[in-house]
Amino acid sequence: MLKKLLAFSLLSAALSAQESPDLYAQVKPLSPEETLKTIQVPKGYKLQVVASEPMITEPVDCVWDANGDMYVIEMKTYMQDADATGQFEKTSRVMKLTDTNGDGVMDKSSVFIDGLMLPRMILPLDDRILVCETNVVDIYSYRDTNGDGKADEKKIWYKGGKRGGNLEHQPSGLIWNVDNWIYMTKYGERFKMVDGKVEKSAYGYLNGQWGLHHDDDGNFAVGFSGAEKSFEYFQYPVVYGAAKFPDELEKDFNTVWPIDNIPDTQGGARRFREDNTLNHMTAACGHTVYRGELMPEFYGNYLVTEPVGRLIRMAKVDTSLGFKQMRNVYPNSEFIRSTDPNFRPVNLKTGPEGALYIVDMYRGIIQEGNWTKKGSYLRKVIDQYGMAKTIQHGRIYRLVPENYSAKSTRPEMLSKSSAEIIPLLGHKNGWVRSTARKQLILRNDKSIVAKLKAALQASQNTQEKIELLWTLEGLQALDPAYVNSLLKSSDGRFAAHALRASDPWLQAANPQIIAAYKDILQNSQSSPVLNQAFLSIKKYGQHHLSADFTKFTLAQKDHPEIKHHIAQWDREKEHYRKHREKMMALKGKGPVFEKMMKTGEKHYKSLCFACHGANGEGTPMAGTQTTLAPPLKGSARVLGKKDTLIKIALHGLAGPVDGKTYPGAMESLASHNDKYLSDVLTYLRNSWGNKAAPITDKDIKSIRKKNRARKTPWTLEELAKK
Repeated sequence: MLKKLLAFSLLSAALSAQESPDLYAQVKPLSPEETLKTIQVPKGYKLQVVASEPMITEPVDCVWDANGDMYVIEMKTYMQDADATGQFEKTSRVMKLTDTNGDGVMDKSSVFIDGLMLPRMILPLDDRILVCETNVVDIYSYRDTNGDGKADEKKIWYKGGKRGGNLEHQPSGLIWNVDNWIYMTKYGERFKMVDGKVEKSAYGYLNGQWGLHHDDDGNFAVGFSGAEKSFEYFQYPVVYGAAKFPDELEKDFNTVWPIDNIPDTQGGARRFREDNTLNHMTAACGHTVYRGELMPEFYGNYLVTEPVGRLIRMAKVDTSLGFKQMRNVYPNSEFIRSTDPNFRPVNLKTGPEGALYIVDMYRGIIQEGNWTKKGSYLRKVIDQYGMAKTIQHGRIYRLVPENYSAKSTRPEMLSKSSAEIIPLLGHKNGWVRSTARKQLILRNDKSIVAKLKAALQASQNTQEKIELLWTLEGLQALDPAYVNSLLKSSDGRFAAHALRASDPWLQAANPQIIAAYKDILQNSQSSPVLNQAFLSIKKYGQHHLSADFTKFTLAQKDHPEIKHHIAQWDREKEHYRKHREKMMALKGKGPVFEKMMKTGEKHYKSLCFACHGANGEGTPMAGTQTTLAPPLKGSARVLGKKDTLIKIALHGLAGPVDGKTYPGAMESLASHNDKYLSDVLTYLRNSWGNKAAPITDKDIKSIRKKNRARKTPWTLEELAKK
């Protein structure tokens, strides 16, 4: 530890100077070919450059339409200097790339959409592409109607309105899941295409950042980088609850093993070893599950990028404990890692041909401007190494077997008939299966229902049967009697999916489905079916099956898998009990205050939870005595003068707090309206034992007006003088 402190002291002294030519030499950008030489991949595999600058710059995601054309999101204004100058200018874009000869290298490109503000989510439908930008939850549909490679039709697909706050803490994802619902993080609604129209449904809240994907059963791959967590909510579909099981990550899973030694982590000395390598996940993003046929040995493994550590982690799901536990496939090492300081993997995807694609933003600064302010530890590193110089680069690689040389065949599903697409539901590649199901549902072609049912009856492949089932569900071609017949399948995994598909009828207390559940609870020996029955009844059927469910849970309390679900349910009930007590205590304080607290709690979970924690005591940084942000519980600034708290909310707070320096400065929340801020600040002042007068929207408006000329964060010294 003494060595580490000494190393940090020497580093801090060095970083007090201006840019060092010697240090900049360590971070100068390399060509794509040179970078490949710095990247370690497992033996027997190779990386190929699919696209790079100048064809693409500042890429953050890539997807494919049903024909196999690639669409790349470019955040062209992201952190073009350490002060984030011009970050919200509308000059970002979506590029359309095509590999015309099947060699895996993109050789044709066009600007599909231009003039965007930091586009953050993209989802191909049929010949339409959905895109959502930063600071809004308005999702637009784009289409190229004349085949020139540029979108000339733009229509609103979902009107979600404005979204404020730091761009790191806004929704991400927009994925079409196995259940045909479209999900994104940090937003309580999910969407579904039914008979060509968009329906929405509340499903809870998924507090993930920069990455969302799913496995073959619809379980999420998502993490929470704000709390330095690599994976969360993967035990079962999150619609049944955002479960977190004890020990669901193997011991020290979030310890990372990079091979670069540039100490540009916002956590400072706490987050690097004596050799300056990162010691813990800090920026988990780009989550995916590999579902390709090209490397079957990796199929079903979860992956996540760590751009601060210049690495990619691969995890295998172990179920031997009766629940899912993530384990590093490469103990004390990483799946992929690089010594190139500008290697910044931010997203991962399984491609149409089964390769694993890596989106590399390839840049000097990766953290957003809230963490690179002047005076911060990270800013000193950035300035000393000259890291802000490396911008407007970007690469996409694909990982393939070392001996792979086959030409890729484009899927061309948009020109195929529905009958030609049905067999693709049994393809070995998960991307192909999911895309085929999506196309059939979007066509809303009810004439193929009989063919789908016949294919399901004939299939001996579990995954194909699951895809056929959910295609029928997406076409509204299921009914209680038909689903009831599927529940009799001896294929437990498929029967569990059929049970999940019956959720609407369980909720409606359909007699056939209720009878099926009673039989399952009494007689089934299938663990997948029993697990799903537990989850579905807990969510939708407790009132209809109360006595049966109580008897079942008592009988299964020692079941090697069900017992973990019961324990999780007990934790959820205790959380709900405490929350209900809190809400009941508000009843006597009037309906206005009660509504402010309920709304404020919702905003807190969306906006503040990542850094300040569920209990208002700050989110702990694993392995340290530090939290990501100061505590709000018992805080003099929260409980004191209204003006002080409002000023901090409107303009942010910089510098040490109560003698401690935290990884990120408090950002300005001025983009939120007065009512939004009054609700969330009132919530802070009356939670976790805090008790103080409410803050009204008029209070916010007054302070906002008085300080409208201010552009910089407050310091505690300034606030003390006011």
